[in-house]
Amino acid sequence: MPFSDTALTLPAVLKMRTEKMTDLSTFDANIPSNPKNGIFGLPFSEEGARLVILPVPWEVTVSYGSGTSRSAEHIFDASMQVDLFDLESNNAWKQGIYMRPADRKVLMKSDYLRKEAELYINYISKGELIQNNNFMSKSLKEINEGSANLNKWVYEQSISLLRQDKLVALLGGDHSVPLGYLKAISE
Repeated sequence: MPFSDTALTLPAVLKMRTEKMTDLSTFDANIPSNPKNGIFGLPFSEEGARLVILPVPWEVTVSYGSGTSRSAEHIFDASMQVDLFDLESNNAWKQGIYMRPADRKVLMKSDYLRKEAELYINYISKGELIQNNNFMSKSLKEINEGSANLNKWVYEQSISLLRQDKLVALLGGDHSVPLGYLKAISE
C-alpha cells in the first residue's frame, strides 16, 4: 500500500507497518543516541526501514563553493543530537529510517571531476572558446559522461528501493543529483 494514500491516518499507517518493523522493545528513544546504530541512533536495517536515505556524494557541477559531496556524513554525525519527539508526526520514526553509507567510488569520481570542472569553468569564464583547447574539450566530455553515469547510478539505486515499497530520500550533492530519482519515480 502506498504511503501517500491520504485516506489513512498516520496512526493507521503506523499500525499497518508494524509487522515489517524492527523490534524496538529494547530501544529507548529518550537516551543519548548510539553511534553504532544508524542515522538518529536508530536500530533499523535497510530491510526493516520504511524510509531509506540515499547519500549522493556529488558536487561536480556546483556553481558556488563546495561541501555538498560530504554533507551526508556531517548530517549523519549531527543526527545523533536530534530528539526524535515530534508533536505532529507522533512516532513516525518507528516505521524505520535507514541511511546507506556513502558510495566511496561516487565520491572519488566527484572529487576528480570537480577539479576538471573548476578548470573548465575558469577557462570559459574568461571568454575562451572550448573549440580552441583540446584539453578543455576532453574535460567537458568527461564531466558530461560522469554526470550521465551518476544519473544512471541514482536511477538504479532509486528504482530498486521503490520496487521494494521504500520511501526514498536523496541527501547531498549538487542540483543535478535528483535527475535519476525523478526518472525512477516517473516510472
